[in-house]
Amino acid sequence: MIQSGFDPQRCGERLLALTRDADVLTVVAPFITVSGIEPLLSTLPSECSLEVITRWRPDEVAAGVSDPRIFDLVSGFGGIVALHPVVHAKAYITSTRALVGSANVTSNGLGWGRPGAVEILVESAADDPALVSLLGVLRGTSAVATEADRDAVLVAAATLPPAVLRTPIEATDRSDWLPTYRPPEVLWKVYAGQREESVANLVRPELAALGVPVGLSTEKEFNTYVGAILRQGFTGRVARECSNLTTMKAVKRLVDLCGEMGHTVDDPADLWETLAAWIAHFLPNYQRILGGTRLVG
Repeated sequence: MIQSGFDPQRCGERLLALTRDADVLTVVAPFITVSGIEPLLSTLPSECSLEVITRWRPDEVAAGVSDPRIFDLVSGFGGIVALHPVVHAKAYITSTRALVGSANVTSNGLGWGRPGAVEILVESAADDPALVSLLGVLRGTSAVATEADRDAVLVAAATLPPAVLRTPIEATDRSDWLPTYRPPEVLWKVYAGQREESVANLVRPELAALGVPVGLSTEKEFNTYVGAILRQGFTGRVARECSNLTTMKAVKRLVDLCGEMGHTVDDPADLWETLAAWIAHFLPNYQRILGGTRLVG
């Protein structure tokens, strides 16, 4: 028997009841599509402050379960989209109340127009410690999306071979993961089986942290995919906040960002050099120069 107001195939109705008068709304979901978010945006008060935290993994975009074109809708509303490549939580948080559960922001997840998947959204207080902790981690290790990020992920999705197979995304030790292996061009050679086992053992943790799928057949496809992932999460945030700075200031900012997440850095200069090399190699809109400013974008 379905209880009134709790139809598990129409979770969107409960979401609209929560957000109809919201002055602040944070949406956290890995999968968000245009058809999923449009009904929500159409009923939000125009003065509502909107924050969307999601992920745009190219293979998931190619599969149609995630869509970077939501960027245009959210930006048009006046909101921001932030990207975290391994976010899996689903939460809808206003200034005082929240719904948490299993429903993504898709037509099927929220049951727009017709009954969708069987989902659940449970009410919680916005100041629940678990939600506060979740938002702290996500905001600290996400990158605010730009038009360039939207376009890069769409290009990466379009270049994937038809039969790409996903490998399970392995949890990294920390949500503020940063690469540690240099040089970055070795990643493709390990992925393609062109390097000896001693090197491969050092590089495989980086590939696992990135969640690179099997089935990429060219170095261009591989680099495009990795670049799309690096734009998201903590690496994307660091790239934006540390580029166009002198080396000394970039290293200091990197240390500060890691410190915000409660971690110390043993060799900040080496970590920055590694990250700058990765960004310059995988993200075509950045370049690395010698002396003074190390990374410009």
